[in-house]
Amino acid sequence: MTAPAARNGLSLTAADAQAARGPIASLIGKSEKARLKLAPTTWQYRMLQDNLRALRLAEALLEDRTDAATEFSPDDLRAALRALAAMAAKTEPALAKFRPGTAPHSLSRNRLQALRTASARVEAELAKNQDRP
Repeated sequence: MTAPAARNGLSLTAADAQAARGPIASLIGKSEKARLKLAPTTWQYRMLQDNLRALRLAEALLEDRTDAATEFSPDDLRAALRALAAMAAKTEPALAKFRPGTAPHSLSRNRLQALRTASARVEAELAKNQDRP
């Protein structure tokens, strides 16, 4: 069986995708839980909604669960890329605040790497869509 990353022609390895799945799933769960505490009319709720949409799209691509060419439009992919970049940008300064070797540092490091991997996967899918007639 060919690894999903290899089948899709990515420079990401199957191990990269596998390593990203846990932190992405964790972010989805934590975001869903946080969203329940917010009123739907707030900007925080809308931001979490956008982040969840991006995380679910990335999770589907990392797990190779979908035919992204038909399920996700280029606009969906670009919106996911923006949300993933925003999440990574917020994670980077948080990582610097934690002492290496501590649980919060490891958690932030793993999340940041997963967000970068997910972004690379979404970028690759977007590039494939642009190459199609």
